[in-house]
Amino acid sequence: MKNIKIIFVTTLIIVLSACTDKNFDSHEWKSWSEQTGEFALRWDMCDDLIDNYLSIGMKKKDVVELLGMPTTDCNKPNCDVIYELGPCRRGISYGSLYLKMEDNEIVEIYKYCG
Repeated sequence: MKNIKIIFVTTLIIVLSACTDKNFDSHEWKSWSEQTGEFALRWDMCDDLIDNYLSIGMKKKDVVELLGMPTTDCNKPNCDVIYELGPCRRGISYGSLYLKMEDNEIVEIYKYCG
């Protein structure tokens, strides 16, 4: 019975450590591509990015300076700006970071896996 507990705890530690968040780094974010081998790098950085770097009211020009050009952009003051996050560590689903803009300022921030 003791061996089963040790195996369970070891497996739990491995699983939890595989789902780690990574601190946001603007240079790493901008230079990311799926071909670099760090497929989920942006996904892993996204929570730190949202919690500590993006904010409601932030200007679009400041977002582009921080994150680079978005995957999906528009030239209107009211639109959604989207950054692809790569695999979101849940099967084969890919993630996206959505920044809803009004008057070229962030009014809503959310990430999506699907």
